[in-house]
Amino acid sequence: MIQSDPTPLPVLTTCCNSSLNDVRALLVQVDKFLHAQGTPAEWVEDMNIILAEVLSNIARHGYSDMSGRIDLEIRLGMNELRCRVSDKGRPFDPKLIGHRAPEPTRLREGGYGWFLIRSLARALTYHRVKDTNCLTFWVPVGHKLPIAALAD
Repeated sequence: MIQSDPTPLPVLTTCCNSSLNDVRALLVQVDKFLHAQGTPAEWVEDMNIILAEVLSNIARHGYSDMSGRIDLEIRLGMNELRCRVSDKGRPFDPKLIGHRAPEPTRLREGGYGWFLIRSLARALTYHRVKDTNCLTFWVPVGHKLPIAALAD
């Protein structure tokens, strides 16, 4: 008989308001949670970059002229961090953005967010059900491709 490990994997389920200050506070909470679990530094760094981009995009674009709630769930696995972010802001289509890095000679300040997210996350999916946006992805350990290779 095969017995499974009775220890449940750690999960962080939390939320914040869509203000940039609340997003920053949520990012600090995530960072503390991941460090408290002994999460490898590579995972923490990647998750911090991805979530900073995702959550700030929701606050700036999804809720640009209103406020709302952003829900977050992070599940630690043996070889990955799984993440789900949901909100009731404006819908968008991530298929249309962030496949290539912006042209550096244009000296753009922004526009790198979705490129970074796509470079670091795996199984990135977005869907909208009724009035709710849902973005899911996972972050692997030790399987990162160099960002330059993804730009080709």
